[in-house]
Amino acid sequence: MVGIYSAFKELKALGYNFGFTLSCDNPFLKSEVIQLLIDEIDTYNCVIPKWKQNYLEPLFAIYPIEKALKSAKRSIKRKNYKLTSLLDKDWRINYLSIEERIKPLDMNFKSFFNLNKPSDLDYIE
Repeated sequence: MVGIYSAFKELKALGYNFGFTLSCDNPFLKSEVIQLLIDEIDTYNCVIPKWKQNYLEPLFAIYPIEKALKSAKRSIKRKNYKLTSLLDKDWRINYLSIEERIKPLDMNFKSFFNLNKPSDLDYIE
């Protein structure tokens, strides 16, 4: 949360309206999936991939810089570091179906694969 706050503060100073968050342990991102999120922002404040069981991918999303900065600051003050605490009920959020919209671009969902431990290396081989 602190990292997002810091990055979005810099992006705001540079005049950006939106920020794309990305986990540092996703080595197999597909540029087509990122482009899909960019294309889907349209009239929304935020685009977040969502699995059919309602699990969100908040570290692979596009957020409105100014609104997210306010939410992040509030969350940090409350010591609530859960990324979904960035979301505000007043935002227009495009929950992008992973199974329906992203799977055609990334059949094995590699964009969401986290490389966290040595055994993950064995899995990807």
